[in-house]
Amino acid sequence: MRRLPEIDLARIAPLATDQKRRALERFKLGHPTLTYKPVRALFADIFNVQLDMFTASCPADWSILKRLIRAKATSDNEFNANLLVAKGLHDFAQAKALRSRSHPFFPLSLSVGEKVEYWLPIVTALEGVPLVIFVDPRRSNGLTAEARRFVFSMMHEHIRLANLDFATARLGIVQFGDATDSQRPVKLSTDEDVELFDFDQLDQMVRETYDIWREINKARESEVRRKAAGGGHGPLFD
Repeated sequence: MRRLPEIDLARIAPLATDQKRRALERFKLGHPTLTYKPVRALFADIFNVQLDMFTASCPADWSILKRLIRAKATSDNEFNANLLVAKGLHDFAQAKALRSRSHPFFPLSLSVGEKVEYWLPIVTALEGVPLVIFVDPRRSNGLTAEARRFVFSMMHEHIRLANLDFATARLGIVQFGDATDSQRPVKLSTDEDVELFDFDQLDQMVRETYDIWREINKARESEVRRKAAGGGHGPLFD
């Protein structure tokens, strides 16, 4: 059984049981026509991660980032989609004068046997306050308000509660608006005034989601075997 992508898990897990089932029955894990791997590979450059704590490095030049995205993209569509996201992030990072440092937060293990990772392995400073972020680059089927609540709750449990050094860190989710001026502008949400789930609630949501997902996958596999057993003999043998 293939695991659910983080964003889809966040969208589905907070739903009521019957809504979960309907969402998962509609859900298909195919091969996407494009991915955001090219821009993800450049997050350290875009967010100006400092390699040396004693020496400030300059932000990456946009022309270099554009060239790297072109080299990593597998198609023109993928190049254009990644370029719009990268330009939005780059302009946001420049406007806010972001400087960041690497920090390996590692994935969070859940009782169902799955791990989730709703954060980048970096800490940035926004207005002088540490900020840990998760990036949702999707144009459709992205994080809803309740899904953002789920993500913020996961971040709070794993980053603030598990590490006193980040007990007062801000949590942010970066999403993007419609394309304008060769970019998709950044929309930053924070956990301010968001009522967070506790860990037991999160764990139960994920467990129920995967229990249903497992049932659906078994039913799909049984249907495939049933059709294969028909041997393609045609309606005479149905």
